[in-house]
Amino acid sequence: MGFPRGWIVWLAGLAWLAASSPALASYAVYTGRIGQSDITFVIESRNAVQRAVYFYDRYRTPIRLKPAFLHRTRDFGMDELDAAGLPVARLRFDNANFFRSTPRLTGNWIDYRSGKTLPLELELVAYLDYDGAWPAGHHPLLQAASSEGFYFQIPMDEDDAAVHAIEVMDKSSGKRWQTLELSQPGCNRGMETVQVVLERGVTQLRMAQTPHCPGMVFEWNPAEERFEDRLH
Repeated sequence: MGFPRGWIVWLAGLAWLAASSPALASYAVYTGRIGQSDITFVIESRNAVQRAVYFYDRYRTPIRLKPAFLHRTRDFGMDELDAAGLPVARLRFDNANFFRSTPRLTGNWIDYRSGKTLPLELELVAYLDYDGAWPAGHHPLLQAASSEGFYFQIPMDEDDAAVHAIEVMDKSSGKRWQTLELSQPGCNRGMETVQVVLERGVTQLRMAQTPHCPGMVFEWNPAEERFEDRLH
């Protein structure tokens, strides 16, 4: 016996959402300090796995952390990775609760090479999940990839499957340089939505193409000092 047409449409919608959107993902955005240095820290929780990226506000170059199962171990720590993907330091948290119920986090940062330890303090400034955004409104989700002069954000108000724009941010000032409006909504891949690729010496921003997600490519035009859509 076949499904009624309404059920077929509903099941197809669920299949598209599962393929295109991070399942049951939440994002917590913090500001705080490592030692005396101001930082911005973003952590994604999805299917019991935590992924995070942060930058020092002075430099605004995103630093990746190695994914971890923080809720399944008593060692609430994540390794900081260098450009080659090797662990160079560890961020350890006194509590692994990255939700609105815990607006302040403490811990420490430990340099693997020197053993130097600095206090870590974070204050929650935004929280986004499938129920909506706190506080209400749009919030920028920091991307893990960056270029020499820019870092990137995607505006979010909840854990949507659709991404409608990419914000190009100037590292030197922290101000928005350009907003790239997508001709078709792209799929939300969390902090890995935007990829940065050097193609024939030219910087490109890419969003991966899949059967359910349109691909996007923006290329840097040095004459205009702008990224331009290469597919439309």
